[in-house]
Amino acid sequence: MATELFPVYHARMRIFLSPFQNPFLNLALEDHFLRGGADLPILFLYVNRPCVVLGRFQNPWLETQLPYLVEKDIWMVRRQSGGGCVFHDEGNLNFSFITPDPMINRMKHAEILKEAFLKADISLTISPRHDLWLDGKKISGSAFKQTKTGSFHHGTFLVSSNLDSLEKSLKHTLVPIETKSIASVRSQVITLQEKFPGTEISDVIEIICHHLKTIPFTLDGTILSEPQVQESFQRLLSWEWLWGETPHFEFSGLSIRKGMIESPVSGRFDKINVRDYFSEAELEKLFPDFLPMLEDAKRVF
Repeated sequence: MATELFPVYHARMRIFLSPFQNPFLNLALEDHFLRGGADLPILFLYVNRPCVVLGRFQNPWLETQLPYLVEKDIWMVRRQSGGGCVFHDEGNLNFSFITPDPMINRMKHAEILKEAFLKADISLTISPRHDLWLDGKKISGSAFKQTKTGSFHHGTFLVSSNLDSLEKSLKHTLVPIETKSIASVRSQVITLQEKFPGTEISDVIEIICHHLKTIPFTLDGTILSEPQVQESFQRLLSWEWLWGETPHFEFSGLSIRKGMIESPVSGRFDKINVRDYFSEAELEKLFPDFLPMLEDAKRVF
């Protein structure tokens, strides 16, 4: 269906592959392309090292098991789009359809992927939330962002991900009294390898490229010198974005908004400022040390 409905769209689309597995960098590249860094439309494909990616309006203490992330060296990232928290690793292929249209057609790209896999005799269904399902289980979740000059529809595709790590990473660290954050919708998930053993990320890329009749272009390190990429990369790594964008929530008598305590004390919601309210064990659970993660992430430059 998609081929007949969008032949011109297909003919114009190029596919970019990222050689990087740094999630902060890949999201910075996506932002760069959206803001004019490429002639659109494009399909941007990338694979991240193990990490959890929060939706724009989510609370990391509610969506992730923070001590487990630090223990297993699973990075935490906040993306620009809304939606739920997802787990990435080397067995997950991320896709991002980036278009010049300010109002995105949410069904179009799901249909393109569905048709691509159907040509490979893999039957997927599209949920009302525009996710892709295989045998009644979720294999691909997605989210969207729209601006005045463009938009993107990005998502995950589970090829051979570690589902045990996925499950443990996405357990909550605390339960608040009240919160304004967007909660993730949990679903049973499946990997492509469970149904089709031996399938690899490269096979999925080939399926998509064959359907779009496009040879992918692999990016190189020269793109890292783009000021827009560096600016977005630094913003994604900042405390103000990663923690400070957390919507209002209340916990243990504290009111926290944008990462800052409103009452009964003031300051950042961190180990130093709440030491009088929690035991040492509780502090270690709430505020495990993510500094090594941030230092590792910055080494790309």
